[in-house]
Amino acid sequence: MKTRGQNTETLEQAFGQTVLAWRRKRGLSQMDLSVASGYSLRYIGDIERGAKSATIRTMHDLATLLDVRLGALVAEAENLLELDSKSRKRFPKAKP
Repeated sequence: MKTRGQNTETLEQAFGQTVLAWRRKRGLSQMDLSVASGYSLRYIGDIERGAKSATIRTMHDLATLLDVRLGALVAEAENLLELDSKSRKRFPKAKP
């Protein structure tokens, strides 16, 4: 589940995009997830942008709230990262 127009260069970004996609699929806002998890709204946003690296406890908490197995979230993030990595290799950015 990938959000459109987003490239992933790190596992944190891929995990964040996966969380974002599942959150949207469940019809939750960031605020909903923040309140339910007890994590700040800013922290949820940072995770979704890949600006923060979530601990295993945080990842488990989010997976539980999103009603998805943690292993599935991590596997989706790894797949997304791999797909984007292959795409970057096939279509490198043009040099100015």
